[in-house]
Amino acid sequence: MRHFCTYFDINYLLRGLTLYRSLERSGCDFHLHVLALDDACFDVLERLALERMEPIALRDVEAAYPELLKAKANRSVVEYYFTLSPVLPLFLLKLDSEIDVVTYLDADLFFFESPEPLFAELGARSILITEHRFPDYLREKEKFGRYNVQYQSFRRDEQGLACLERWSAQCIEWCYDRLEDGRFADQKYLDEWPGRYSRLVVSQLEGAGVAPWNWATVPM
Repeated sequence: MRHFCTYFDINYLLRGLTLYRSLERSGCDFHLHVLALDDACFDVLERLALERMEPIALRDVEAAYPELLKAKANRSVVEYYFTLSPVLPLFLLKLDSEIDVVTYLDADLFFFESPEPLFAELGARSILITEHRFPDYLREKEKFGRYNVQYQSFRRDEQGLACLERWSAQCIEWCYDRLEDGRFADQKYLDEWPGRYSRLVVSQLEGAGVAPWNWATVPM
């Protein structure tokens, strides 16, 4: 069983459901934990009662991490959503001791094939991340971060938990949609991870995270 998590509000509902359906079609044995970012989204997911999806109310996460409320008051809605990126997988690992590895997904991802090759890359290690893989003509965009938050796996071990704890604290303190002092939203923090965590792997799969900003680097 692969445990994935994501978050979205009512405006992203169709994208989130499309992600879910793509996981179903991939043949992966999975459970998708969804943090519903507003009551309307939570109500719809509750009524749908999808077999492999568990809706989570935002109030439950905020109750577990009350420091989020202070952050919520000093940033935009989108910036607050970014703040939740590390908190959600940490919340799940602490909530359910049976989850060994949790993988965060952006809600607008789509799986064309099974994600099992990514789990094979992770192996027994603690963290897996993906690069933007910008071509030369977009290299300037690395100032916003070399790595993309889109797909990340964290194991319930010393390094996996330490990474999530540190990243959560960083995002709660500062997570804004601007470049400032070497930081950008939830994303730029990842740049230091390969040098900090010895049990981290950067995916080398050419099909991982294919997007408009890197399709030119994928061999045809």
